[in-house]
Amino acid sequence: MSLKTLKDYDIMGWRGEFYFKIDGPKTFKARWPNKGFMKLQRNQEFTSKADMSLWSQFKTVRVGKPAIEKIRVILREQDHMKRNETIAEQEFEIKLPSKTEYVVLQDEKENTKAKLRIQATRTRY
Repeated sequence: MSLKTLKDYDIMGWRGEFYFKIDGPKTFKARWPNKGFMKLQRNQEFTSKADMSLWSQFKTVRVGKPAIEKIRVILREQDHMKRNETIAEQEFEIKLPSKTEYVVLQDEKENTKAKLRIQATRTRY
């Protein structure tokens, strides 16, 4: 996952505080980072470690039956006034199991982009 912004979203002009919110099926929800923010100034990029994940879920799938998970990924920016602004939002359909796929989540004016990796692998337990 990487996040880059070309715009200054902060009211004071310092840096933007970004975070991801992920809504899954039913009551499964996640936020990354759990506490705090990714602080980025204009033209700055955040690149995550290789083992970081925004969403993780185990699901039992019967052989021969198709399974699709829908998740919605939201990129938000928070100001000092505690106002959360939604920068970008997109819903993804993940077919289980599937090959690794790379997608781009971006705002309408393409000022802020997040490159995400979707991986749905088969495991045995």
